[in-house]
Amino acid sequence: MTSNRTIKWIESLAEQEVSIQSGDRLSIDLYKTKDEVLSVETSTFVRDLYYHVDYLIRLFNLRVVEEAMQLRLAKQGEGDAFGVTRGDMRLTVSTTAPGVIQFACEKLLDPNLGPRSSVMFSGGIEAQFGLFHEVDWSCLGNKVIPEQVARHYLTEFIQVSRPGKSAT
Repeated sequence: MTSNRTIKWIESLAEQEVSIQSGDRLSIDLYKTKDEVLSVETSTFVRDLYYHVDYLIRLFNLRVVEEAMQLRLAKQGEGDAFGVTRGDMRLTVSTTAPGVIQFACEKLLDPNLGPRSSVMFSGGIEAQFGLFHEVDWSCLGNKVIPEQVARHYLTEFIQVSRPGKSAT
């Protein structure tokens, strides 16, 4: 099966070829092709990551009974961004540029003091553009896949967002 990346790549080449033939451009813009590949790969990775996070949150919530312990997942605005919340904690996944995905966990501070938050942890993964337009994702120099990233960041988030024990 042909990947979305390959389909977008050949479509871009075809559009550029038509532009060259009509005299609107002189040559193929390889850098544009690289950005388009990274853009598609970033969207695909975030979509796969969202799928894994959604599935893992559903499993987690099935095993915790108390409402305060459950995790919530929501898309954020336009594009690929999404977030996980529990109590006053929020983990945000966003793309800052093609080939860059950022993670930020924030604790929302007292709402009476205004919309402020404190960063608990943050991180990111980056695409490595390789030979023949192959893209690998890495974190701290190691190749990663969406399922690994979902497990890592959900573990971190669950640890820092654990609700305090209620007084009885």
